[in-house]
Amino acid sequence: MKNSMENVQNRRNQLLAELKQLNSITVKDLAAQLNVSEITVRRDLKALNEMGRVNWHHGVVEKVDTELSKTNSLRSKIEQLKDSIAAAVPSYITDNSTLFVNSSSLCWRAINQLAVKPLTIITNNIRATECTRHPETSIILTGGEVRYPKESLVGTVTIQLLETMQSDFTLIGCDGINAENGVTTQNIYETQVNSTMIQRTKQKVICVADYRKIGVSSNYHVADLSSVDVLITDSFANERVIRDFRHRGIEVIQVAN
Repeated sequence: MKNSMENVQNRRNQLLAELKQLNSITVKDLAAQLNVSEITVRRDLKALNEMGRVNWHHGVVEKVDTELSKTNSLRSKIEQLKDSIAAAVPSYITDNSTLFVNSSSLCWRAINQLAVKPLTIITNNIRATECTRHPETSIILTGGEVRYPKESLVGTVTIQLLETMQSDFTLIGCDGINAENGVTTQNIYETQVNSTMIQRTKQKVICVADYRKIGVSSNYHVADLSSVDVLITDSFANERVIRDFRHRGIEVIQVAN
């Protein structure tokens, strides 16, 4: 279904808005308010409850005690999800290979996880030099213009260096990935850098993205969906979108929450 992730998010936002007004409500009444089945509501509540957005017990849904509690709980959950996704990356990278890594925060976490392998890592993420690494691993920065506050390297110099190289694997984070627009980012300066990394990959392009990025599209196109070989995400990701990705030949790994 087109924009299915947006539809799910809109419904969940409406659910949270109803709860904000009422403080608590039964699943049955909530289903009636949203004009959907109780099964659909329970599926949404399961995800929202695990993310710390609602309290759900004995058929009654309650809003969390405070906005601060909700924000902290959600942030903590997302951090845990990112760590789990990053931890799955080493299984898909072979020893002594060369890989491009873009400047996403999730990829930065993955570099730390890759410390178990001897590698050559070529990246536009300045913070990569701070990462834990295998004693036989080389980290090469692309050079280029530094963009703050993300501290990523972009521009003509970056692209020219990447065009002289090839990687065995590319590890790339994104701001959105869906069937219509493929891999997208909200940062115009990183678009061509990411695209060049993907184009210069000999073996597999591995995309890492938590559930918030799955099925959505950001501002700037990086690559078609057909360019992605492996997607590592979490089990909160929209099931319909994941099935579509697998049908299109992408190997999708969903880490436990």
